[in-house]
Amino acid sequence: MEGNWEIMKSTWNLVGMGIWLLILVGLVWMVHDMRVRRLRLIVKEHRSFSWHNFTISTIELVVWLLVFGGMSATTFFQDVNHLGDRVTETTRYEPLVINTGSGNGAAYYVTVNNSNGKKPVQTYTYLTEGEKYQVSSTDATVSAGKKAINLPASAYNWDKRKVKKYDQRHQRAWVGVIETTYKKSFVNGLGLHAGRLANRFTLIRIPDHSFMVEK
Repeated sequence: MEGNWEIMKSTWNLVGMGIWLLILVGLVWMVHDMRVRRLRLIVKEHRSFSWHNFTISTIELVVWLLVFGGMSATTFFQDVNHLGDRVTETTRYEPLVINTGSGNGAAYYVTVNNSNGKKPVQTYTYLTEGEKYQVSSTDATVSAGKKAINLPASAYNWDKRKVKKYDQRHQRAWVGVIETTYKKSFVNGLGLHAGRLANRFTLIRIPDHSFMVEK
């Protein structure tokens, strides 16, 4: 149910659903048509191959593959960073809430959990007013020290004035979240993306690494 709700965040996505349905119907019709023409060739001409029949089948297959490939690229392989005005970006900033529940008197803003494996991923847990969040290092970063925008965060558009203001107002203890959302449009609907979240990146700002502990 949740997946269906994500798809139906815009009625434009019905366009993409309709085209995918037509692609499926087209595949069934193509296989049926190839079989019927081959049977007709066997019954009427007593042979199973002709160049004319082969050419028709090839054209049908090429057209179907082109449509299928185009829709697959639009639906599954879009690069959000190259979509231009087809997406919108929103940014929110919130102060962090310090955590003193470790039992040893230490106060911290972020806890880090390390995963095992060939490509280890860290999970950051932090608190804001009334909320607890967990984010992965694949789409989040922790910035400590004088420079708020570190290398991973520099790939995104941050309001430098707000960043400076939050550094001053909250003693370098805040979180910034940039969300990229597909616009509700016909083109985005083709790929079933209209109205859906495309990307989320979290910048966790702390005064220094002593405010981050590993669990």
